[in-house]
Amino acid sequence: MTWTMNGIFRIAVTLLFCSVASLTRVHAQIDSARFDRPSLCLMMIAHPEQAFGKEIEIVFREMDMPERFNDHSLGVRVVKFPTDKQTSTEESIMRFADHAQLAKKMVAKWFGRDKNTGSFNTYLFHERGLYNATKSDWENVRHTIMGAALLADAGEKLISHTFLVMCEFTYNRAYSTKSNADSHSNVRSQTIDVSNAEAVDEYNNYLYQKDNRLKQFELTCTSYLYRLDWNDSVANEFYMRYYMENADPDKAAAFQQDQSTFKLSYVGNCTDKEVMNNPDGRYTNQQLIKSVCIRLRDKNIATLQHAHPEFRIKSLLSGTNPLKADIGLKEDVTPDSRYEVLMPVFSKNGTYTYQRVGVIQPVAGQIWDNRYMVENHDKQGESDATTFKQVSGGEIVPGMLIKEMDIK
Repeated sequence: MTWTMNGIFRIAVTLLFCSVASLTRVHAQIDSARFDRPSLCLMMIAHPEQAFGKEIEIVFREMDMPERFNDHSLGVRVVKFPTDKQTSTEESIMRFADHAQLAKKMVAKWFGRDKNTGSFNTYLFHERGLYNATKSDWENVRHTIMGAALLADAGEKLISHTFLVMCEFTYNRAYSTKSNADSHSNVRSQTIDVSNAEAVDEYNNYLYQKDNRLKQFELTCTSYLYRLDWNDSVANEFYMRYYMENADPDKAAAFQQDQSTFKLSYVGNCTDKEVMNNPDGRYTNQQLIKSVCIRLRDKNIATLQHAHPEFRIKSLLSGTNPLKADIGLKEDVTPDSRYEVLMPVFSKNGTYTYQRVGVIQPVAGQIWDNRYMVENHDKQGESDATTFKQVSGGEIVPGMLIKEMDIK
């Protein structure tokens, strides 16, 4: 008998749902929100010769992963490309991705590859919330279906929602090392000669002296979005040729040598600017730089999600009287935004699709300001969610999901 991976997934799904049939509808909706959560690898292109370049790099290395994504980091956060005016940034990123085999490393992380033996496991799928299956449910199903079966159509629903975002911050304004400079006046340069110790000392003295606190800081960031190619063909190749739970030197060597099966596809890019004022000098330069970098990273991700539906996240409605969800200005929510309210509908074989229940719109003046380092979240008091109004559809209950719609 010939087994396809899709067939294995369906059987795994059926067995799993027999064991967790007592889940309520709302509980299933919450779990499916976790299940569909995109996984993100986030990197930065460094420019150490740029003014504030080293400080930006330090901030980026210490940034937490955006909370609405699964952290799929590969151990490298910052990369530097050779200066080549003939090669576009997109080309440089793809060359780096191919040389470093980022796509294969993403797959290896999904399957918990043991670097010593080359063996794999499927524990990460359970950790990331496959329908809230218990550990015993997981073990029973995993060992029943050929050991390689993934629960709940995981190959399609999880791995294919794995992304790489490569950020490139640019400081376009000149800085000054004159002690009487109050901001970016008295133009000197927007780059420093990192090989010149005197220039570096002068720069550091300017940056870290209390009297030289910046009155304003502005950055531009271009982020490039890539998606891991994972389809039936790639999945079958992986399972049939490489997947093993017990050491197999031949399979381990074959996987290590494969340089063509696993790829990333370029999705698109976006560019945003962010500026933060510091007129009374209450923030240190380091605090100012950190705030602008984090806000700009979040703004870029929101812009990419506006432009590319496959990168959009689903959020949970946290309340229905009134309608509320914990998204806000950080996700670029505006009074003109529209969100469809979704309910997962399960089939007999365990797969599911989303059914639109209604459409909601943010209430003007009640959009949560959840951006980094915002002191006054809400003029009317502390707020931790955005309030919505329903513009169409039927009954909406807590635990349903919302997803941004294109505005036409």
